[in-house]
Amino acid sequence: MLRDGEACFVGIGTPSIAALTAKHGHAPNLTLIYESGAYGTVPSNLPMSTGSPSVASGASCLGDCSLVFGDLQAGRIDVAVLSAAQVDRFGNLNSTVIGPYRSPKVRLVGSGGAHDIASLVGRTLIVMPHDPRRFVERVDFVTAPGFDHSGNRPIGTRGKGPVAIITPRAVFGFVDGELRLEGLQAGHDEASATEGFGWQVPVANRVEGIEPPTEQEMEIMTRWTR
Repeated sequence: MLRDGEACFVGIGTPSIAALTAKHGHAPNLTLIYESGAYGTVPSNLPMSTGSPSVASGASCLGDCSLVFGDLQAGRIDVAVLSAAQVDRFGNLNSTVIGPYRSPKVRLVGSGGAHDIASLVGRTLIVMPHDPRRFVERVDFVTAPGFDHSGNRPIGTRGKGPVAIITPRAVFGFVDGELRLEGLQAGHDEASATEGFGWQVPVANRVEGIEPPTEQEMEIMTRWTR
């Protein structure tokens, strides 16, 4: 889903693993951009934050946040790979609070650049672990917008919004702004793909089987997870 030649805004953690696997595999001309201002970077080890020294490794340009977000606002960044504590059926992401905002059960790290990225990038890919607590009908707080409950992008946003959620069990697309099961990872069926979801997930007429990672892709991913 990450195409060769694109400019990609990369989140920390699993999104970085996904983007680096693409960069070292099928998309060598993918330009990785971190919000701290690193363009064209090829981190030598997995960044722990956007300010990690490794995000500068191999960079073609080291700028600052204003430069990166200026390019985002100008529509120059094609795709972003994000994750969060929660995602809902409309692709809204929550990395702010679990529970009520004024008296939360857990206060999380907050938006960082996620709100601007999800609002302005060409399209968003969401990479999530399969944890039923993360998939909710409505997020407790909209940190980064997907679609509203009518299936529309919120006023002031642009781009396609979220186009896919990828988990270790399945791939979900969006139709009329709502999450839909479209692909199954090897060894999983529809029941395991939606296990723990708090609503009835729509299913595509034809659910594709997802090819497992090649040996080369596994070797690349292992570099970043050792």
